[in-house]
Amino acid sequence: MTEAFFLKAVGLFLIALVRFSGFFLNLPIFGESAVPMRVKAGLSALCALLVLPHLIATQEMPELTVLGYGLMAFRELVLGWSVGFLLLLNLDALKLGGQLIGMQVGFSFVQVVDPESNRSQAIISEFLHLFALIIFLVVNGHLIFLQAFAASFDLVPLAGVHLPGGVVAEMVRISTSIFWTGMQVSMPVFAVILAGDVALGIIARTVPRMNIFQVGFALKVLMGLGTLILCLPYVGDLVRNLLHGVYGDLNTLLNKMG
Repeated sequence: MTEAFFLKAVGLFLIALVRFSGFFLNLPIFGESAVPMRVKAGLSALCALLVLPHLIATQEMPELTVLGYGLMAFRELVLGWSVGFLLLLNLDALKLGGQLIGMQVGFSFVQVVDPESNRSQAIISEFLHLFALIIFLVVNGHLIFLQAFAASFDLVPLAGVHLPGGVVAEMVRISTSIFWTGMQVSMPVFAVILAGDVALGIIARTVPRMNIFQVGFALKVLMGLGTLILCLPYVGDLVRNLLHGVYGDLNTLLNKMG
């Protein structure tokens, strides 16, 4: 092993380590605050070590100044962070759906502590988020996206990361899908609650002495939770389709950065 080969291997390893570090900062489950930083650093180093032989065979270390290497490390960190954030953003759409459902069934005041953000979240929102994470693990989403991220070294070579305005526009476009996905999750509950409100209005007109507010509150909870339970299999299919869409968005984002 020559000195030049050793320096090249170390340089490529460090740059790959920076890119993987940004990725694991936002990757669902692995990027949560409950996971120690040492674990994230160890996973980043392990992944960088696994792709190192491929990088040595296909890429060369650029000759840059100290400032140039600093800018390159920043761009690599932004690339990894953006890819993880893209996946996290889409899964958080179910949190929005849970918030909307909680407002309709009267569970908006029932709060639990989210260990990821250390903030209070609606209980249905947290339930749907955990359900999405379970589906993510069941379909091996973490392995699929880790493999896709490893392939990013071919789409966007080291020191070849560009951050044009189109990248920001693409992230904004992708973020708009959160509202559409959240509405897809909550619309069945919305429809059932609306039908229940119409029925309660008719009952209130025909039986004026009935305490319709007391009956309506319990009825909304039963109807909303029952509809949510019936829709859970379809929510699983929605998460799978969402992951497929994220995979396509990931390729688009990497092509723009490259």
